[in-house]
Amino acid sequence: MKTLQNFFDTFGELSSDEKFYLANQFEETHVKKGTPLFEEGEVVDRIYFIGEGILHHFNYNDFGERKTLDLHDGPCFCTDLHSFSEGKRSEESCVALSDSTLYVLTKARYNALINSNIKWSNFVKGIIERTLIKMLDQVKNTANKSLEERYLELVRTKPKIIQNVSLRVIASYLGTSRETLHRIRRRHLVA
Repeated sequence: MKTLQNFFDTFGELSSDEKFYLANQFEETHVKKGTPLFEEGEVVDRIYFIGEGILHHFNYNDFGERKTLDLHDGPCFCTDLHSFSEGKRSEESCVALSDSTLYVLTKARYNALINSNIKWSNFVKGIIERTLIKMLDQVKNTANKSLEERYLELVRTKPKIIQNVSLRVIASYLGTSRETLHRIRRRHLVA
């Protein structure tokens, strides 16, 4: 829970009691590698905070190919925000790529929290806004940087993912083929 409480510090000033109260709205769980957290067709009713581990967030294109939407390594939040907020069936899936420690906030607890007072509502909005900004930054990054630049940035900013995730999944995340990514990696290993 300490990781979760420390993460809250990045979103504003909370007293120790407030951080403790907020953290206790989450339930700690441990999942094994390969465990699905949500799957396409389900209504997502949980928000996950990754204390430790790596999650693979993906969907399938019209040809049935798995396309990586994001690779999450802690500390950060993960959910299908559209399904969670709207109560609609998800078009996405998420699976643990490693044994992971997660903190789970259910939809019922989320609603009770944001309806309890304006401070909690604003705090949660701040987290959601920062998450959306991160997603927009990823889109800009993809549009404005070359594949090689994006790969090198991933190496620099998310070494756990580079070390623990298969080349196939990383290639999907970067929007390229495994073979192309292998050539880029080889070129930088030699250099």
